[in-house]
Amino acid sequence: MTVRLDRVAGALGACGPILVVAAVLGGCGTFEDPAIVIDLRILGMTAEPPEQVSPFDPMNPLDVMFGPVEVCAIVADPAEVRALAWSMVACPPVGDRRCDDLSRPLHVMGEGTLDDPETAPTPQVACATLPPGPELIAILRDTIENDSLSGFGGIDVNIGLRVVPVGGGEAAAIYGAKAVRFSPLLPAGRVANTNPRLDQIAVDGGDGTTPAPLGLGRCVDQLAPLALGPAQTIHLDPIEPPGVREDYLVPTFEGGVRMFTENLRYEWLAGGGDWTRAGTGGPRDGAGNQPVLDTEWESPPADRLDGVTDVPLWVVQRDERGGARWFESCVRVTP
Repeated sequence: MTVRLDRVAGALGACGPILVVAAVLGGCGTFEDPAIVIDLRILGMTAEPPEQVSPFDPMNPLDVMFGPVEVCAIVADPAEVRALAWSMVACPPVGDRRCDDLSRPLHVMGEGTLDDPETAPTPQVACATLPPGPELIAILRDTIENDSLSGFGGIDVNIGLRVVPVGGGEAAAIYGAKAVRFSPLLPAGRVANTNPRLDQIAVDGGDGTTPAPLGLGRCVDQLAPLALGPAQTIHLDPIEPPGVREDYLVPTFEGGVRMFTENLRYEWLAGGGDWTRAGTGGPRDGAGNQPVLDTEWESPPADRLDGVTDVPLWVVQRDERGGARWFESCVRVTP
């Protein structure tokens, strides 16, 4: 997650130069909840495929065959009704992940315009393709030359995304990034990562009622979203299909291999209300126990509603190897 310092300063308001630590401890002002989406934000990025594995010749490491990669991003802009301009660039890994170092190779993947994400007749997703070819090879060559392991464990190409309201300047722009992995076929049984998936997101009232699948789609696309009253709590549980947590091999420096099983993480976001846990899943704890995957969401209280209000919900599912998928839903809150 990227925290913009200008927004932190704005959240501090009159605190001025008072230390951020003091503000966090309650000395002055409050911070916005990062799990509540109130302004322009890149919610998630996916690559298809997230990883490619190719046979590897140590004497000619760039003699490889790769296919195209499609990278897509979902953007929210709940506070405004406006179009958004976006551009996507591929480059070697860089510190700020913005692909603005012109001394290193880069490839402009694409650019375009999104209609208002919340009200457009169709879902708005920014997508561009990274093609195989000399531009990709130049990026891979630069990355290998600057990698302490010379690409032994795989190479991550950085995909930088810039989004700005149409007609807006740099001060209004936001940035996101996605790593796309290219790996050698080492060890011989290595299989490329795939994006995770869900069977459904089960929802219930948190009171022993029978769970039901949460309806998916933007608020504008749902005729009858899940209906709640003010300050009402629901329980959400991601239902994973068998085999979604992939086993994968990693080469060791001693010439052997190690087998791992993926962990999955969930980021829970909403246009209002409150989460009990905004992040679930992840690796096992020190005792080997699986972390909880489920969470609860409480709808906004009556004094924060202006009549019937549709509140968007999002969940972003990620594995630790760069795979990702997002799901969007909606809750209708009636005072």
